[in-house]
Amino acid sequence: MPKVKKEKGSQAKRHDPLGNEILHDEATAGLRTTPRVKRLKNDKVDGGEEDDMKMIPPAVSRKILEAAREQKEEDENDGENRIPGDTASIASIGSDDEVEEMSDVEVDEGGYIIHESMTAEDERALEMFLPKASDNAPKARTLADVILEKISEKETQQQTQQAEEERMAVSGLSPKVVETYCEIGVYLSRYKAGKIPKAFKVIANLRNWEEVLYLTKPMDWKPAAMYQAVRIFISNLNPRMAQRFLNLVLLPAVREDVDQNKRLNFNYYQALKKSVFKPAAFFKGILLPLSAENCTLKEAVIVSSILAKVSIPVMHAAATLVKLCQQTPWYGTTSIFIATLVNKKYALPLRTVEALCQHFCAFKEDDRVLPVIWHRSLLLFVQRYKFDLDDAQRKALKDLLKVHLHEAIGPEIRRELMATKPGEAPSSMDIG
Repeated sequence: MPKVKKEKGSQAKRHDPLGNEILHDEATAGLRTTPRVKRLKNDKVDGGEEDDMKMIPPAVSRKILEAAREQKEEDENDGENRIPGDTASIASIGSDDEVEEMSDVEVDEGGYIIHESMTAEDERALEMFLPKASDNAPKARTLADVILEKISEKETQQQTQQAEEERMAVSGLSPKVVETYCEIGVYLSRYKAGKIPKAFKVIANLRNWEEVLYLTKPMDWKPAAMYQAVRIFISNLNPRMAQRFLNLVLLPAVREDVDQNKRLNFNYYQALKKSVFKPAAFFKGILLPLSAENCTLKEAVIVSSILAKVSIPVMHAAATLVKLCQQTPWYGTTSIFIATLVNKKYALPLRTVEALCQHFCAFKEDDRVLPVIWHRSLLLFVQRYKFDLDDAQRKALKDLLKVHLHEAIGPEIRRELMATKPGEAPSSMDIG
C-alpha cells in the first residue's frame, strides 16, 4: 500500500500531550498546575498568597477552618481555668460576663478546681464512692518496694541455710547424711524381716555414732529391727559404747513394751539375751540401772530368766552382786537378781560372800515385814555358801533370824547354818 503523502505548506491538527490535558483538568478542581519546585520559585517572585488559597480544595479548606475554630475554643477554656484575681488571667478571659461565670468556681493555690457549684447532697453522694483517707491506710507498692522485699527474703533464706550448714559442720553431718539416715529410720519403723541397709551397719564404726543413730529414731523401730540392731552394735562396739547403746536404746524399748503389753515381745527377749555377750555392758547398761529404778516384778522376772539361762563370767557376776548389795534404797526386786546370781553356784570370792552377809545382816534394824523373795534369797545364799562363812558370820545370820523369821523358810535357813563340813566334828556353836 503506498504511503500517504503529506501536504506541504499545511499544518496538521495536533493534540496536546496526555499529561498536559490531565493537569489542565485538575486545575479546574483547584489543584496546582505546576510542580512544587516551580511553584515555590513563582512564590518567591510574585509573593502572592492568594494563588495558594486558590490551589487548596474547598473540602481541605473547610477542615482547616474547623480545626482552627476548635483550637481557639480550647484556648478560651484554658483561659477560664486560670486563678481568679490574676490580672493576666482576667485579661485573657475577655468580657465581664465571662468573669461573672467564674465566680462559682473554687481553685486552690496550684490552679486546680476543688469545687464547682456542688450541693451538699452531691458531696455526700460522691464521698460514698471515694476511699477513706487515714494514717493506717496501706501505701501503694512501688517497683522498688517489690525489689527490696525479694532481696530481704533471699538474704533471710541464705542466713537460714548458712546456719543449718554450720550446725551440720559442727556435728559433722552433711544434709545428705541426715536425709539418708532419716529414710533408714522410716524403713526400720516398718521392718519385719529381711536385709538391713549397709549404711546402718557402719554406724557402729563412726566416731559420732550416737548422733547418727539418733536420726533413725530408735524408739520407733519395730522389735525385729531392734534385735538386728543389738546384734550389730554388740558385735562392733566396745563395752563402754555398747553399755550406752543398751541403756539408751534397748532398755527404754523393753520397759515400754512390758508396760503396754504386760509381756515382752520375743524379739526384745532375744535382744536382751544377745546383749549378755557383752557382760559388762549388760550389767552396767541393763541390770544395775533397772534395779536402781524400782523396776516392776514382771521386768525383774524377765531379766532374771535370761540370767539363769546364759553363761556369765564369774568375775562379772561377783562384781554385780557386790553392786546390788550396796545399792540404796533397797527394793524387793533387787532380791530377785541376787537370788538368781547366787543360784548359779559360782565359786565367789570371799569379798563377795562377805558383802552378801553384810547386806542381809543390815536388815536387823528394819522393822518392816520383808517379802518372801528376801527370805528365799537368804536361803539360797546360805545353802550355796554356808561352808564359806566363818563363825562370826554364822552367828550374825542366826541373830538375824530372831528378828525376821519366816515360818516356812526360817527353820530351813537355821538348819543350813548349823550344818558342818563333811569329815569335821560339830562345834559347840553348832550344837547350841
